[in-house]
Amino acid sequence: MKVTVKTFLVLALVLGASAFAFAAEGSTAVLQPRAAGHVIDSLPLHLLLAGMKKAQAPRVVEGELVLSVSGPYRSVAAAFAHEGFAILHPYERNRQGVFILAYPVPLKWNGNLEYRVIIDGVWSVDPTASETRLDLDSGVELSVVRVPYLSDLHLGLYKILGEDGKTARFIFRGGKGESVTVCGDFDNWDPFILEMTETSPGVYELEMPLAPGKHYYNFIYRGEALTDPLNPDKAARREGGEVSVLTVAAAD
Repeated sequence: MKVTVKTFLVLALVLGASAFAFAAEGSTAVLQPRAAGHVIDSLPLHLLLAGMKKAQAPRVVEGELVLSVSGPYRSVAAAFAHEGFAILHPYERNRQGVFILAYPVPLKWNGNLEYRVIIDGVWSVDPTASETRLDLDSGVELSVVRVPYLSDLHLGLYKILGEDGKTARFIFRGGKGESVTVCGDFDNWDPFILEMTETSPGVYELEMPLAPGKHYYNFIYRGEALTDPLNPDKAARREGGEVSVLTVAAAD
């Protein structure tokens, strides 16, 4: 649904900015439903957002960048440089009347996050941010916030398949100087052929393309067959024990 910027502002005020995210495209705006998958399951973060009585300086709490704005405004949103300022992330108003936003810090992000806030349709720097930077190409002043590096090497976060959807990127962490292999249905469960490379002390990696379908595999470490600690999908083997499961979708 494409609308003019004027219509976009009217819709934001009528429908409520907390229900939508907006992507700007030049002089038009594309109205998009806000992603429903982002749920705040941290009690400390939830209590912080709900109990905030006035706007505070940006900070990261449990992997979320917390932004806030106070004032008699109707709608507030933020747009980030690394997204090309294409998506407006709407703030929600808590019971104290403070506009709040919990934005997930991108995984494996090195450096600062730069952004602008949009208050009642007017783009500006974040009034609570202590650091800004003048973009010399556009002449626009950006708010800057320092964020920590967040690794994706955690169960349920790491994406084993690459962007092409078929290249598996296996990672295993163990002792230094070990011999670690991958075996599965893709090599007839040979425990010696697919040896992983130690890319840093105790970190072993292997990339390989996989055919479409469901694949079963294990890591072989110190003579034991282990499931993938980064893959939550597992299945039981007829011979006993468990294997990891990785599904490669068929090409369109």
